[in-house]
Amino acid sequence: MANERPAAAFNFCSSWSLAAPRRAVWDALEDLSGWSEWWPGLEDIVETRPGGPDGLGQKAVSRWRGPIGYLLRFSLEAVERREPEYLKGLASGDLSGAGSWFLTERGGWTDVRLDWKVDANRRWMEFLAPVARPVFVHGHDHLMKAGAEGLASHLGVELTGFTSTS
Repeated sequence: MANERPAAAFNFCSSWSLAAPRRAVWDALEDLSGWSEWWPGLEDIVETRPGGPDGLGQKAVSRWRGPIGYLLRFSLEAVERREPEYLKGLASGDLSGAGSWFLTERGGWTDVRLDWKVDANRRWMEFLAPVARPVFVHGHDHLMKAGAEGLASHLGVELTGFTSTS
């Protein structure tokens, strides 16, 4: 059927709660080139195009290593934003799709939610997805938790909550 998603299609939702003001969290997430300083598993990210005055159009290529050793390479491009509460980016490469960050501040704390809807485009992942889906989900959850912990450490604050669902 034309509307069926590939076997290697994933819908993830990760939520982080940080004891930090939204502006500090926004600044860290907006700075793609700085992610590798605090996000374990992100081996490299290089900005290939700066965004315009509104930040749109910013593009970077990234290289991520999963917890069992597989490597994913994909580009990210900023396509929507409402500062300091919403960022949306498109991915292309080994993963293709979209990710949206939502930041909500409550009393000096920030709740962060990432909705990540992607297709894995590596042939081996497409082939193995029907049986290896739990491994890929675990890899995603591991990288997201490492990112949440890394961001909290980078900001010098406490990570007060983390969940990830698929």
